[in-house]
Amino acid sequence: MMSAIMDKKNLVDTLKPHSTIDREGILVAKEIADKTVWDKLALENPTHAVISAGTEAEAAKKSAIQIADIKEHVQAGDILLDLGTGYGRVAKYLLPEMPLTGYIGVDSAYAMLALFRERYSASPAEQKTPLLLINADIHTLPLQDVSVDTVIVSAVFLHNHKNVVEQAMAELKRVVKPGGTILIYSSFPRAATCMGMQGLAYQAFLNLVGRPFKNGPVRYYWRSEIMHLFDGFTEVTLKPVGYAVVPKSLIFLPKTLDKIWRVGFANPLNRALEYITPTFLKYYCAVHFDVVAKR
Repeated sequence: MMSAIMDKKNLVDTLKPHSTIDREGILVAKEIADKTVWDKLALENPTHAVISAGTEAEAAKKSAIQIADIKEHVQAGDILLDLGTGYGRVAKYLLPEMPLTGYIGVDSAYAMLALFRERYSASPAEQKTPLLLINADIHTLPLQDVSVDTVIVSAVFLHNHKNVVEQAMAELKRVVKPGGTILIYSSFPRAATCMGMQGLAYQAFLNLVGRPFKNGPVRYYWRSEIMHLFDGFTEVTLKPVGYAVVPKSLIFLPKTLDKIWRVGFANPLNRALEYITPTFLKYYCAVHFDVVAKR
């Protein structure tokens, strides 16, 4: 028990002095607002604020792929930062299989972190790894410089304005140790797709009506934009993921009609096209890029 307490103390040492207040075991950054849009979504459904996680089963399937990849880049002695950790979807599957020196979960929604804390408290397998939960914005981290070994970001950046993402990346560069790794999943949808063209047009509309920072719409990225975010890293690998030629959604349609379009037309046609597309062309049909970057 004394060793566990000391391990947790070492994890607390990664924090900037006097930058947080303790609220029932969750550390809240002093400058963060009490509530965000994600709190409401979290109370409705813990998986709602996780992109593409329509059900817990779908989230588990997606997590299995990510966990296998994460385990290739993480070592037992690492302190891992999970940016936009939500209800702890990654930790739920990773920690029972691979205990770490420490796990820092950051999220702007206190309600999501409360769900994480509740599950962690009831999971002895996860408790082998000391946990620090921080309620903070992704672009203003109350962490010391060069304080974490590995960072994971899963389905977080795509719903934030690109200016916020750029600030968040600057923070990650600051807190990750030299030689450390940043793993980013499902956060950089490709602009060079039919879906991406729709998204860029919608963002232009939001800019026009004075709502450029609206929380929720997916932001789409050109390859050059992603690479620019990782300026200063020694190694950056972009991994194309998914396949789509026909847009899976038409943003101008009502929700019911959009579902009919997706289920009855877009999904079947994309599956058929994927089957006949030559392998060397599938790169150009990828839905998004995952990123592995070495500091």
